[in-house]
Amino acid sequence: MKQPSNNLALRVPFLCLFAVFFACLSSLKAQDPALSQFFANRVYLNPAFTGMEEGLQFTVSSRNQWYAADKGYSFVIAGVDWQEPYLRSGFGLQVRKANEGIAPLSSVGAGLTYAYVVPIQQGNLHLGLQYDFNQKSLDWSKLVFSDQLDPVFGKIYSSAATMPANESIIFHDFAFGAIWRWDSHNKSRGETQHSFRSHLGLTIHHLPSLTGQGPDESFLRTNAAVPARITIHGGTIIPLTFLRGVGNDLVLSPNFRFESQGVHPLNLGKSLTLFTGGLYVIFQKRFTTGLFYQSRSPITQTKNTNSILVSTGFSAYPKGTKKDNFYFGISVDVNTSGLGLRSNNIYELNMRYSFKGMRPLFNREHQPKPVKGTMKCPHFAY
Repeated sequence: MKQPSNNLALRVPFLCLFAVFFACLSSLKAQDPALSQFFANRVYLNPAFTGMEEGLQFTVSSRNQWYAADKGYSFVIAGVDWQEPYLRSGFGLQVRKANEGIAPLSSVGAGLTYAYVVPIQQGNLHLGLQYDFNQKSLDWSKLVFSDQLDPVFGKIYSSAATMPANESIIFHDFAFGAIWRWDSHNKSRGETQHSFRSHLGLTIHHLPSLTGQGPDESFLRTNAAVPARITIHGGTIIPLTFLRGVGNDLVLSPNFRFESQGVHPLNLGKSLTLFTGGLYVIFQKRFTTGLFYQSRSPITQTKNTNSILVSTGFSAYPKGTKKDNFYFGISVDVNTSGLGLRSNNIYELNMRYSFKGMRPLFNREHQPKPVKGTMKCPHFAY
């Protein structure tokens, strides 16, 4: 029997299809990894969160997505950030890795973040910058093409396909973020009864892509820029102080996030969008549970892939501002449409350890005028 790989009539259509496939692959606009517990890894959400808390923070997040679909997608990110209060600044470092598919397509990166705090009346304005170094690679030897297959014996032939010369690419990137945090007070008979702390943030990732000069992430070097991503997020803390008289402390924290990524991210109809909104309940500053809804838009539509996010966590928060604290959280995204339960859903783990006793590098000897008016950040909510 004559092998298909020597049959010119079969090879020419295949090579045409192969060329069209990689031409399309180079122009695809992928969406960046999005963490379900976006609050648990705040610097990944917005670089302006860098150095938000006193001391040094160490954070790790791991996400496993749709493992039943050819090993799906996995994403791990670890970061450290610290606060320099006498400089009104925060500094951070992040490393991350993602794998998708059987080949797999692997992405690794490292980012440097910086944030500056501008005290304003009853709040702060945080401005952040981020520089990223990225590398993407693909193991072409694990790919199987149609001319390698025999209808009876499976993969027995060699492919006529010519693999791209670049199995690994490197590119640089930048991001900008801003956060406005403020306090709201309710007073009764001249005394403060409730204090609500809120925030509203804006992040622009892949900043050069907004001007058409974004980094090329194509293996074929076809000038396929990473599309810009715009994120708007917000939340508040609502302490239920009426329970403190019976020895309990309950806090409600509603939060939301909306992302748009594409060549023109402000054109929502032609961009990839993601909305996440819901509520955290924090009991005695230790136990946390959350319920969130996620879809392409805030309004439920059956054509979009929707999911319900359920999370729970635990905080070790000793008394005293100088003592270390620890947070561990786990979440499950249950698909309610689209992929459905057969995809094995999405699982996520988050851990954060705060070294409160770590002294800043710059102290009063270097900066004689201490910073005044800077808001402190609670251990869980903004």
